[in-house]
Amino acid sequence: MEIQYFGHYDSGSGNYKSFYTSDIWPDSGSYDTPYIELTYDEWQEALSTRCRVIDGVHTNVPYTTEEETQGKWGLVRMERDTLLGKSDWVVLPHSPITGSKLDEWIEYRQDLRDVTNQSNPFEISWPTEPE
Repeated sequence: MEIQYFGHYDSGSGNYKSFYTSDIWPDSGSYDTPYIELTYDEWQEALSTRCRVIDGVHTNVPYTTEEETQGKWGLVRMERDTLLGKSDWVVLPHSPITGSKLDEWIEYRQDLRDVTNQSNPFEISWPTEPE
């Protein structure tokens, strides 16, 4: 028996909410509605990119440049926050780092915070961690 692929979507926005395959959910009567049948390629596309159901048709909806930029800034902030978290120990009261080395770490941490002041999230100049 050939596997069938289905996508449940929001009737207002057309955004996909869940996916079904007939090999795992053989009873289509148990699927959330509304849903449409998809080809295997459409199903894969919907799992990996932004797609919607528009006028009952599976449609790839590319991200705008603004959406891509905002998404990249989110990734930059996550990386920055991770690097700040990894260096928190330096500024704790019981840290063995003192003097000019502490000043280097404090400057590094400020430079991390300032990363989001750069103009292009696709070409970030990351500060170098002190030795």
